[in-house]
Amino acid sequence: MDLATAVFAAIALLAAAGRLAGRRTRRAAVLAAAGRETAAPSGPAGLPPSRRPRAWLARLGRAFPARPGEEVLRLMEVQAAAWSPHALQGLRVVSGVALAVLSLPLGGIALTLSPLLFAAGYQVPVMVLKRRHSRRLELIASDLPEVVDLMAVLCFSGVSLQMAFRHAVSACGNPCSQREMEGVLERIGMGESAAAALRDASRHPCREMRRFSRTLMRAEEFGASVADTLEELAVELRSARREKDRARAARVSVLILLPLVFMILPSFLLLTVGGMVLGYTP
Repeated sequence: MDLATAVFAAIALLAAAGRLAGRRTRRAAVLAAAGRETAAPSGPAGLPPSRRPRAWLARLGRAFPARPGEEVLRLMEVQAAAWSPHALQGLRVVSGVALAVLSLPLGGIALTLSPLLFAAGYQVPVMVLKRRHSRRLELIASDLPEVVDLMAVLCFSGVSLQMAFRHAVSACGNPCSQREMEGVLERIGMGESAAAALRDASRHPCREMRRFSRTLMRAEEFGASVADTLEELAVELRSARREKDRARAARVSVLILLPLVFMILPSFLLLTVGGMVLGYTP
């Protein structure tokens, strides 16, 4: 009951804050309707509704500034996130305060748990950002074998490497790998060689993408057959993806034991052994 009271109180405070935040917009609308003011309000209130929360979070982040680490900035740049560093800082503050408020119904122990929960909530947006980055790398790795296989087939049929790249971009299954291929194709279209265009991709965070770019660079440098090289690489990448799927499937059997040990087994013991103990207890 105390937890529900704290949650509803937090929702009421957020609703009141949103009501006060929209007061300026309503005042401008009334004045515009009366013909006394036609200019749109400046600041977050004058932004479209979809961008107002980020604007308020950015203002909160400027009020509580903190320099983001190089890793966070790199993750935001790689993922082309629409969130600015100030908005991310504001989101971290809001997340920390929200978790700290949930510990208030616990009473005196809340004084000890609140700083810990604030620190945990403060790190949640960064953890989500890292999780999205790792998920993006997994999508690129899972899509790359088919892309390389298609390029090998096109090169065997006599298509140039640039045209093979162009067809591979249109055949990409997810936007992440498509953007990476479009970057390489754009540099090749500007007149650079395939080895020069793949030099940046050879330092990509995805291991499969690094392997793909370095293999093509060696084939271009030593004059090896690009079609044969791509065919061998496609087989290796497909085998590596199959091994990853097997390892992921093996971990599922271990994860299934968690609800069995911590939920089903205690309930079974309470219904059987607990009843017997209570029945024979004088």
